[in-house]
Amino acid sequence: MAGSLVAGQLLLGLTYVLAARHMEPAGLGLVATCFAIGTIGATVFDLGMTNYLVREMAAGKVSSRHARSLVSAKRRIAPILLAPTLTACLLIMPSPVEGVALGVVGLLVWEAQTANSLLRALEQFSKAASAQVAGRLLGLLTTVVLVFVTRAELALSLGLGVGFAAEALIDRLLLGPNRARAARIRELGAVQGRSVSFGLVSLSAAGQQLDTPLVTAGAGLTGGGIYAGAGRLLGPLLFLSSSLAMVGAPWLARAQHDPAALRVEERRISRFALVLALAPLAAAALGPLVIPWILGARYVASGAAFSLLAVGAAFSTISQGTATILQNRGAERSVGTAVAVGLVLGLVATFGLAVLGGAVWAAAGYTLSQVYIVVHLTARLRIVRPESHGTARAAGAPGRAVVTDP
Repeated sequence: MAGSLVAGQLLLGLTYVLAARHMEPAGLGLVATCFAIGTIGATVFDLGMTNYLVREMAAGKVSSRHARSLVSAKRRIAPILLAPTLTACLLIMPSPVEGVALGVVGLLVWEAQTANSLLRALEQFSKAASAQVAGRLLGLLTTVVLVFVTRAELALSLGLGVGFAAEALIDRLLLGPNRARAARIRELGAVQGRSVSFGLVSLSAAGQQLDTPLVTAGAGLTGGGIYAGAGRLLGPLLFLSSSLAMVGAPWLARAQHDPAALRVEERRISRFALVLALAPLAAAALGPLVIPWILGARYVASGAAFSLLAVGAAFSTISQGTATILQNRGAERSVGTAVAVGLVLGLVATFGLAVLGGAVWAAAGYTLSQVYIVVHLTARLRIVRPESHGTARAAGAPGRAVVTDP
C-alpha cells in the first residue's frame, strides 16, 4: 500500500514535471495554487472522517454499510466544498476553462480519497493500490497528449481532473453497489466531532500544499512557481509518512485489546517511521543537483527550496508515526492541538519568510512547523503510556488513556 501511494505521487509529480517544462514558473505557480486550494479544501471538508472510519472499521466498531451511509450523507453537502474552490479558481486562472477544470478537482480528490479509504478499511489493499495508480497514470497520459495540442496550463489542469475522476470511479466500481441509505445529518455531525484530530493530522501532511498559495502571495507568481516545482516533487516523500498512518492505524486498532501485542505494534511503527525518515534526508542532499536537471534551468532555485522542504518531510514522517500511536491511545485532542499550533506557526513563518527572502526562505517555514509538531507529540507520548491505555480498556473505558487529555 505504501509503495502504491509513493508510485501515485511519482506519477503526479511526473505530470507536473512534464507540464512545467512547457511553461514559465509563473504559469506553474497559478495551476499549483489552484490545485493546492482544491486539495486543502478537500481535507478541510472531510475533517478526518475517512481516516476515522478506517480505524473504526478495523476495530469492528463500524460496519462497511454504516460507513458508506455516512459517506453518502457527506456527499449531500458537497456544495460546501465545491462553491469556494470553484470561485477561487475562476478568479485566479486567466482562462475560465482552466478555472472550472481546477475548481472541481477538490471534490474529485475527496471522492477518490474516501472510496480508496473504504477499500483499505476492508483490507482490499491490492484493489486500492491498483485504482490509485491507474487513475494517476491516466491523468499523466491525458497531460502528455494535451500538452502538444493546447496550452500547457490547460493540459495540466485537465490532466489533474481526469486522473482523480478516474481513480474515484474505479474505487467506486471495486466497492460494489451502495445499498446503504444516507445517514442523518445529526449522526454525521456526531462522527465529525470525533474525527477532528484525524483531519488536523491530514491537514498537517498536506501542509506543504497549503503553503503554496501563501508563497505566491508573499513572493509573487514566479516565486510560487519555484516553490511549487520543489513541492510537487516532494509529494512521494510526504506520502511515505501518510502511508505509515494509513496502514499503521488498523494494525494498532486490532491490537487494542492485547497490551503486549499493542506495545509490539507501537514499537514497529516507531522503528518504521525512523527508517522512512532517512529517504527525505537523502533527497535533501541531492536536491540542488537533481531538481534543476529535472525541471530545467528556469527552476534552479527550486533545488535549494526542495532541500529545506525535504528536511521538514523527515520530521513529518516521525510525527506521523507518533500521532498514530497517540490517537490509538485516545489522545486525539493532544494530537489535534500539536498539529493546529504547528500548522499556524508554519504558515505564518512561511508567508513572512516568503516576503523577506522568496521561495527558498519560505521553505524553512514548513520545516519549522514540523519540528514543533515532533517535539510536542514526543513530549505527550511520554505521558500517555501503553500501560495506562491497557488499564483503561480493562476498566471499561475503550479507546481512552488513563491520563486525562487536556
